[in-house]
Amino acid sequence: MSNSEKDLRALLKSLDEDQLKTLKYFCRYRSVGDLLAYRELKALYKVKDPVKTIASLVELGLIVKGQGCYSISKDLLEKIRKLGVKLE
Repeated sequence: MSNSEKDLRALLKSLDEDQLKTLKYFCRYRSVGDLLAYRELKALYKVKDPVKTIASLVELGLIVKGQGCYSISKDLLEKIRKLGVKLE
């Protein structure tokens, strides 16, 4: 296992419950409008503060803020799958 894989595995293990729920959401839906993501994460996934949780994942570089949307990169999805981490 390379250092980057070890770093990613450690980073994923350090996430709290709401961060994991949010990352799973973006693994499933890839790119979502910001308002829809906030509403769905709160109502359907019971994330306490979706705005704060998404911001923390953007800061960690796990998801990316676009113009009115958030996305997870295909590269990150492939790395997560390669590690065998079940997020979906």
